[in-house]
This record gives sequence, structure tokens and C-alpha cells, in this order.
Amino acid sequence: MISRIATTLFCTVAPAALFAQAVDLRSADEFISVEGEIVGFNGVMLQVATSVGVVSVPASEVICYGPTCEEVIASNTFGLTASAFEGIVVESSSDGQTQDVASVDTFIVGFGSPFYNTLYRTLSGAYAVANQTATSVEMTADGEVTLQSNSGNGSVTLTIADSGGGADISVQTVSLNGTQPAAYVDAAGWTADSNLTHQLIGLNAFSVIVAPNAGMTQITLNDLARIFAGEITNWSQIGGADVNILPLQMPPNTVIGTQVVKLVMEPAGKEIAGNILTMADEAGISASINQFPGSVSIVSSANANPDLVVDVAGSCGIAVAPTSFNILSGDYPLARPIMARYENGSGTALVTELFDFATTDVAQGLLEREGLLSNLPTLQDAGEKNARLSSLLEASLDDTQKLAAAQMFQTLFDADRMSPTLIGGVTSGPEGAWNRAMLLDLIGAMQDPANEGREIIFVGFGESTAGSEAAVAVSREAASEIQAELERIAPGVIAAGNYTVSSIGFGDVSPATCVDGQVTGSEYSRVEVWIR
Repeated sequence: MISRIATTLFCTVAPAALFAQAVDLRSADEFISVEGEIVGFNGVMLQVATSVGVVSVPASEVICYGPTCEEVIASNTFGLTASAFEGIVVESSSDGQTQDVASVDTFIVGFGSPFYNTLYRTLSGAYAVANQTATSVEMTADGEVTLQSNSGNGSVTLTIADSGGGADISVQTVSLNGTQPAAYVDAAGWTADSNLTHQLIGLNAFSVIVAPNAGMTQITLNDLARIFAGEITNWSQIGGADVNILPLQMPPNTVIGTQVVKLVMEPAGKEIAGNILTMADEAGISASINQFPGSVSIVSSANANPDLVVDVAGSCGIAVAPTSFNILSGDYPLARPIMARYENGSGTALVTELFDFATTDVAQGLLEREGLLSNLPTLQDAGEKNARLSSLLEASLDDTQKLAAAQMFQTLFDADRMSPTLIGGVTSGPEGAWNRAMLLDLIGAMQDPANEGREIIFVGFGESTAGSEAAVAVSREAASEIQAELERIAPGVIAAGNYTVSSIGFGDVSPATCVDGQVTGSEYSRVEVWIR
């Protein structure tokens, strides 16, 4: 390249320029350097006015250095754009060395609690060690991570925020309940590799534990919020025994206390009452539920006494137990997704790649040791699957639903439901992050030789104010869109595993859950993954 640049430089009889917009053009190895004002471009060669006259330089083989590079690109009249150069460097660092600010970004990462800092360091450290992509990774002892594209398309540095400082990326628990604005109109948005709003890192869940004398086997999220807001004070008000309710909580300033607010109270538009009895730790709360008549609390599923746990229902009244499968599938409404939230979008595939690593077997194994659930795909218990399908034979349905129910029974009778479950149609940022992780989990499972040669079925469920036929159409469209996206981004995996991929929709027949979509006004749908 050096010789080619050298032979294309030639002088003309034009006078020297005043260098009002002087730049420095160099080959990548900086052996050749031409300083002056760019005065012309013919689509291939740059005309540069130098102290010895005008010379010509091939734009694609030089890097433009200097603060005026962008000014020339923005104001020239001869069609010169940034893509014409090999690269652009517009600033210098404090040590005098040049720095390509057009391709180097710095992100500050903050955390909702010190625990999330630990998770991030575990994830980024594992990524640095295990990374086998086209990205070079360096990590310092203080947690700074530098990602460098080996293809020369830039680099990113992620630093950890000072205490109380602002952050470009916040690692925190995010609710999938409540209302959020639309972020993606279709699956192509959340499968993109840049400008995401959220990415899923890990998953955990809360359980609701209730005193035995309360007479409750299930509770809705809305009633739970009303109890802690002080609006419901006796179990008989929601179908239980005539016993006064005694809510117990962790301190509001603890990680669990703040998460309860985010996952239960905020989506319901309520605040925890000031007279709720506060206890210091979950172990004390769990022990007290057995001792205090009418007591109730929300604790981490890992610390819940299974004999006191009740099922939780969303708005439609379908009660779901906090089993591992129900949490991983998103059927259980008190799941606790931990996500990286971007203030201004992820901006680059380099950062996206780091947090995508959380879906891998290596990362999930490490995060599980930190107390999170492994979200690697699992199969639903056969008994639960069969009970759901058998209920179709006894349901009261209209004609459209009867047809869908019969088709559902026949289609899924010999198939198994996998835990990845996606949200169809228009989605919020957190919902898009959930979907992205679920699809990556599925792709990982498809690389398991044990699954090769089987059929992957995307099964849609949804509702519509226009009736059952419209609900079926919405659910089919959602399932078909996810199928198409899998086929677009993972054709090699499908071909290598000899998979058949199909989609179908059953509308509002036998949904597994009633977790509502976050985007107001959109026709909410869910897409389950089945395999046979």
C-alpha cells in the first residue's frame, strides 16, 4: 500500500494554499504523510493543496487526521464523504497520540446495587477469557473493559461509574409488568446488533408466602399491591378466611425492598403504606409467616418456604406457580429480569456482543453460582403439558375457538414445550431484551446434537378486541414473524442441525399466562417454542 500511495503523489503548478482547513493525510502505517487543504475529490483521488503545490492522494488508502476533517466533509462541494477515507481521526489524546474518536466510544456502567456490580464483573471477566469472536478484549483490575474489533471497525471502553456518578449503562432489575413506550415495531428491531435500549443479563424471581390460616392458595398481582398499599386489610375481602392481614417487608432501602416496589407496586400505580411491619432479613420474615396469623410477604424464591408459597396471577386470573420452568418462560409474573439499560442506545455491536454473552452456557453457569437462575432452555414437565392440552376438551368455547382448540390438541400432543417464550408484535425495550435473550437461548439449544433433526414450532397466543378470529390472526402473525427472524439470523444453525421450522397461532385458546404487554394500545401476543 505504501508504494501505491507514493507513486500516485504528483505536483502541479498550482500555488501553495493558505491551509484554512488544513488536514494531515497518512497511510495506515504513517510512513507517508501529506499535510494541506483538501481542494477537490473526483470519487477516487483527493486533491490536496500543500506547501509545494497540489498533490493527488487515493482517499481510500489514507486516514484523515485533524479537527477540520469533519468540517471538510460537512461543507465540501465536491461530494467527499467520510466513507471515502480509510479512517478519520479528529482529536488528539492528552499524551499527544492520536485517537480515532469516530470509532472509539466510552461507556460508563453503573449499578442498582453492589450485587449487580459483581454480576457485571463476572460476566465481563468470563467474556474476556472465553471470547472466541472477532473481538479482542482487555480487562483491567479495576473492571475497565476495552473491546477492539479485529476487523478494524473501532473499539469501545467500558468503565465503572464512581459512587453516585451518572452512567450510560445501568445494570438493574427491570419489570416486565406495567406500561412502557414502544421501542420496536417488529422483531427486526430487537434482533439488530446496535442501538438497543436493554439487554437481559440474568433472571431470578420472588415468591409470595402466606400464613396457613389465611385460607389462600393464590393471589393476583393487583391484590398484592393493594395489600401493601393498605387498601385490603382482611383476607375475606379477596376470598380468604376472615383474618386480618399482616404484611411483612424487607427495609425499603435494601435491594429486595426496592425490587418489590419496581415489580409489584409501581406497575399497579401504588406506594407501600407507611405502617407496614419491616424486618431485617428474609430468614426472619419466612420464620414469622408461620408464627403470625394472617401474615404475608414477598421474598426471594430461593429463600421461600415451599409449604407457604401461593401461586400468583396477572390481570386475567391465571394463577402460576413459581417453578423453574414457569420463571424461565416468563409465565410467572414475579420474575426478576436483571438487565443492562442504555441511556442513549447501545450504539455499537461491540457492547451488544458483551451482554449477549450472558446467554451462553459458560456465562449462565457462572451467574448461577452468583444466585441467579440458569436460563438455558429446559422442557416443561410432561404432566403439566398434558393437563393443559386435556383442558381443551372441557372448555366452553365459541366456534372459532373450538376449531383452534382441536388444532392445538392435535398439533402439540406429541411435542414438548421449551422454556424460551417470546412477546409478539410491538414491544417495549425490556420486552425486546427478553425476546433477544430467548431467541439466543433457542439458537444455543439448537446446536445441541440431541435436538438435531427435529421440528421447531413457534406457537402464538393472543387476544383482540375484534373477536376470536382476529385473535387467531394476531397470534399467527406473531409466530410467523418470530419464525422468519430465526430463519434470517440463524440459517446455518438450522441447516447444520437439519431442522424443520414452522409456526401456528391459536388466538386466545388456553394461554399459559396473562402477563400483559407493556405497550399501550398494541395487540399483545406471546409466542411459545415447542419441539418434536
